[in-house]
Amino acid sequence: MAASESVAVLMPISALGIYIHAFFLSLSLGLPLVIGALLYKWWRSGDEDCFRLAKMTTAVLALNFTLGAITGTLVEFGLVQGWPGSIFVIATFGLVPLSLELVAFAAEIVFLLWFVISLGKVKPKYSLALICIYFVFAAISGVLITAVNSWLNVPWGTGGVASSIYPFLPEYGPTVVDPQAFFKVKLALINGILAQGYPAQIIQDPNVARSIGLTLTDPSVALSSPYALASAIHNVTAGTIVGVTIALASFGYKFCRTGSQKYYKAIRVILPLLLIMVVLQPTLFGDMMGKAVATYDPTKFALMEGAKNDVVNPILGFLSYGDPNHPILGFATFRNLTESLRGTTLGQLAWTVVPGYDPGAAGSLDLAAVSLTDLTRAESNMSFVNLAYYIKIVWGVVDLVSVLMLTVLVFNLPLLSRSIRRRLEPFGKRRVVMLFCVMLAIASISASSLGWAVREVGRKPWTVYGLIHPEDVVTPVPLDATVMVAFVGVFVTMAIAGVYGMYVLAVRPSRFGRSSGKREGS
Repeated sequence: MAASESVAVLMPISALGIYIHAFFLSLSLGLPLVIGALLYKWWRSGDEDCFRLAKMTTAVLALNFTLGAITGTLVEFGLVQGWPGSIFVIATFGLVPLSLELVAFAAEIVFLLWFVISLGKVKPKYSLALICIYFVFAAISGVLITAVNSWLNVPWGTGGVASSIYPFLPEYGPTVVDPQAFFKVKLALINGILAQGYPAQIIQDPNVARSIGLTLTDPSVALSSPYALASAIHNVTAGTIVGVTIALASFGYKFCRTGSQKYYKAIRVILPLLLIMVVLQPTLFGDMMGKAVATYDPTKFALMEGAKNDVVNPILGFLSYGDPNHPILGFATFRNLTESLRGTTLGQLAWTVVPGYDPGAAGSLDLAAVSLTDLTRAESNMSFVNLAYYIKIVWGVVDLVSVLMLTVLVFNLPLLSRSIRRRLEPFGKRRVVMLFCVMLAIASISASSLGWAVREVGRKPWTVYGLIHPEDVVTPVPLDATVMVAFVGVFVTMAIAGVYGMYVLAVRPSRFGRSSGKREGS
């Protein structure tokens, strides 16, 4: 099986694992805010319903955290087993963020256990502090993981290394890599493809590693990337919104089924936090993310906008570049820029960086041909990325409209609430509230899922943007169909069983909310 065939098999399996893990991760981010809001309401008002719902949600969070840890571990093992060449990134640019993420994850475990054990036995302000600290570490964990993924999108710290091969790319910050070592890695990977079809073996060869030498002088550079900052804020907020809306949908469903006011009160308690996040996500955080993509991911931006040729759009130009006359560069322009490399070989480029270095068989390759081949592969994703991006925008609008309508329904806003309620009254209050709660969850999950697809598919065929391809890091071990099917089956079965377990905990709250907690000192 060739490397490209292995990639075709493993890529969808990896994507499935990441999406399943992301579901549990989103709940790990969103449920603490739900619990915190309910505890705060109970603390200030003495409403026992809020305390009981907080305890029930805590039980769900505890199981969800366990499932998130298990699926995350499986995804990481899958990364190392299926894509062993990724050790190059893990051992260099990803080392500091991933090491810090382990510390944050350990802190999550400590504070979540502390919170679960002490809930109802200590004063509300202490429980509130514990769940807030847990959320902070959960968010930090998400930020650090996003920093590594952001480096795969924008290899910050490599300076002009990528642009020397792909002239349409910008420079990526200061050069904290050894350009000679990096070019040796690139050439070794290309030679691996030419010689045996599986360059991941090249990266793992100790002799090759010794001949290349150290590639990095600042192991924390991935944390200083402006693209990582925008990504972290945007991604963590998106995940938190998904988690909160899932909880909101469950309360809306229970309110519709039972008519119990405790679920309606929970919706009122949670909604202000959700409203703030849903409004800020597209208007502020999404704007930051869009500008970062336009600046650092030119091919992805062209894919998102379907730009085969340059596109002049005053609105997009102003939002992305601050200039309504600034064009969105298309693939035709990228190809024209690449033609400037015509006649230069990889060997000639290597000799300018590493004098006297033998580039092997890769040295005879035309630099323009290499760049144009990769451009063609990237452009083949245009239809999907463009469609997914604009469907994501539609779901984002649905999300915003739903949260605004729900706010108008459950809170008394002068003139507006009365008018909306009168028009929706024939459908029944409980049904309408449930509808908007469920629509919020569907829209949030859809927008986030499509956004991640755009982010990841948009950077293909570059596993590390402009430098390393999926074929460079995939396992050389032949894939066994039975093993692949069994792995997917076990993974999906475990996820379904876990979701069902959380459902059972949510619909049988009496087991977790029989006794009240302490309110002394409130």
